[in-house]
Amino acid sequence: MKKLRAAICILIALAMVLVFCACDKKEKEPQEPGTTVTDTPKTAAPDTSSAPGTAAPEESTAPESQPPAGEDMVLKQNLIITSMSDFEASPHEIQPGTVLKWLAKADVPSQLPWNCGPESWFWTNVFEGLSYLYLNDPKDIRGAIAESWEHSDDYLTWTYKIRDGVKFTDGTVCDAFALARSYDYRLEASPATFGTYNITSWEALDANTLVFHLSAPCPYFEIGISGIGVVSPDALDLYGINDNKAAIGTGPYYIDSYTSGVSIELKANPDYYLPDRKPSIERVSYQIVKDANTAIMALMNGDLDGGLISTVENYYNIEESGFDGYLISTYDVASVFWFNAKSVPVFQTFEVRNAMSRFIDWPGVNELIYDGMGNVQDGMWPEGTSGYVPFDENYYAPDEGLELLASAGVDPKSIEFNATIVDFYKDVFVSIQNELSKVDVTMNVESIEAAANFTLLMNGEWTVSIGGFGYTNAAPYAPWTFILTPNAMCKMCWQDVYDPELYQSMLDEYDAVKTAATWDEMIQHLKQLTKYQQDDFGCVGAVQAPLFIALSKEFKSGVFVSEDHAIQVCYMYK
Repeated sequence: MKKLRAAICILIALAMVLVFCACDKKEKEPQEPGTTVTDTPKTAAPDTSSAPGTAAPEESTAPESQPPAGEDMVLKQNLIITSMSDFEASPHEIQPGTVLKWLAKADVPSQLPWNCGPESWFWTNVFEGLSYLYLNDPKDIRGAIAESWEHSDDYLTWTYKIRDGVKFTDGTVCDAFALARSYDYRLEASPATFGTYNITSWEALDANTLVFHLSAPCPYFEIGISGIGVVSPDALDLYGINDNKAAIGTGPYYIDSYTSGVSIELKANPDYYLPDRKPSIERVSYQIVKDANTAIMALMNGDLDGGLISTVENYYNIEESGFDGYLISTYDVASVFWFNAKSVPVFQTFEVRNAMSRFIDWPGVNELIYDGMGNVQDGMWPEGTSGYVPFDENYYAPDEGLELLASAGVDPKSIEFNATIVDFYKDVFVSIQNELSKVDVTMNVESIEAAANFTLLMNGEWTVSIGGFGYTNAAPYAPWTFILTPNAMCKMCWQDVYDPELYQSMLDEYDAVKTAATWDEMIQHLKQLTKYQQDDFGCVGAVQAPLFIALSKEFKSGVFVSEDHAIQVCYMYK
C-alpha cells in the first residue's frame, strides 16, 4: 500500500467561524461522485409529497451513487442512507436498552445552537426549527413545529401555523408565544442570524399563529428558518444564553449529561411528536476520542459502534482488519483553489490565471495524496449540488500553459510567491509546489496554525488558498456572503483589482440573489455568479478530500448528511 498522508480540509476549521455565518485500493468500476460502500444497496428514493405550505418536490439534481449490484444504499441530495429498505422499515418507537456509541468529532463545550459551529453535528438531534428538509432536499420542506405556512404576494410576510401539543423536553409548551420569546433570545445571542434572512420582526398573534416580517424577499427563507433551532425560553429565562443547562429543544433527543473530554449523552424524547422522526435508539453516547489509533481500535473491538474516519490510511487499516460493518466512502466539503490577484499582482493577468490551472494535475494530486479516493471537481462546487456549473476549461496541459504565459509576455521564472497554509493541507500544497516547479514557477510553502491562517484570510494577506467556505447543497448562496463583497469577511474574488466592470456585474448578480423571490430564480443568479468567477479563472476546481464512515451492522438505517457528516440518529434502530 502506498504511504499516504491524508489532509483534513481547512474549511472544517473555517466553518466554525463562518457558519454563524471512488474506488478503494482494489480495482473497482469507476463511480460517479457520491459514495461507495463496502458489502452493503441502492434503490430509488421514495416518492415525497409536499407538506402544507411547501412547494412540490422536484427531481433531485444531486449525484446518485452506483453501488455494486444488489446493494441498497442511497445517496440523495447529499444524504447517505445505508439501506433504503431498512429506512422504510423503521419501527419509530423507543427500543428499551438500546445504546449507540458514536465517535464524536470533537469536544462539545458549547451546546446551545448559537455559541459555536463545531457542535452542529449533534444539534439536529436535539433542536428543531419550524420545518425540516425531508431527505435533505431543498425542494421538499416539511412541517415540524409548524404544521403549515404561507406568504404574502410580495413575500414580505410569512405566517406559520404552529402545531398543538408540541413541548420542549423540559415539559414547557412550545406555542407561538414561546417561539417568539425564543427568537428574542436568539436575536440577543446572534443578531446576524435574522439579518441574513431579511427578517425585521416577528410576533405571535395567538398560540397557533407566528408571523415574520421581512424587509425584502428572501428566496431561501423557508430553508433558513427551518435551520434555526428553537430553545426553551423558560430555560433561557433561568440560565441565560451562555449556560449549557439552557440547551433544551423539542427534538427527538435531549442532552442527558456531558463530561468534558469524555462524552455527551443523549436520551430519546418519549414525547416526540413527528411520526417519521420518532426515535428508536434509547440512548446515544457520543464518545470523545481524539487519538485516531485509539478510535480505530475502539471500532474494531466494539467499544464504538461507528464514527468518521478522516484518513485514507485509517480507512485501509480498518478495512484490512476485517471490520464487519458498513464502511462508506464519501467526500469532505467543497474544495476550491483560489488565486489572490491583490497579493500576487501577476495573477491580475488573465493568461497567468489560466496558465496556473493548466500547470496543476489535480487527478495526479488525488492519486498521490488520496490514492485516487477524492473527488476531482471540474468547477467551483461539486457536481450535482444546487449551484453547480460544469466547467470544461480546468485541465492539465503544461505546454499550453507555457504558451499562455508567452502570449502575455510573462516568463514563468518570474512567478514566485509564498503559500502560507495550515499543516492539515501541507501534503496537497507540496504536491502542487512540485507540479509548478516543473514549469519553473516557484511556490514556497509555509505551514502555520489554523487560527493564524484564518487571520491571513480575513486580512487578505494570503496568496493561494483551498477551501469551499461553507458551501452546501441546501445553502449554495452562503459562501458568496463571505468571499465576494468589498468588505467580505474572507474576500476571495478580486475582480475589483483588475476588472471593475466584471466585478460590478458580479455584485449585481449577488444583489439579485438576495432579492430573488423564489428558490429557482435565486439559483439562476447563483449559477451566473459562479460562471463569472470560473470563466475568469479567479479560482479553479480542486480535489475534495475523501472521508469515511464506519457503522456496525447491528444498527439499521444509518442516515448521514454527507455535507457535514452529521448522523441522523432518529432514523436508526437495532
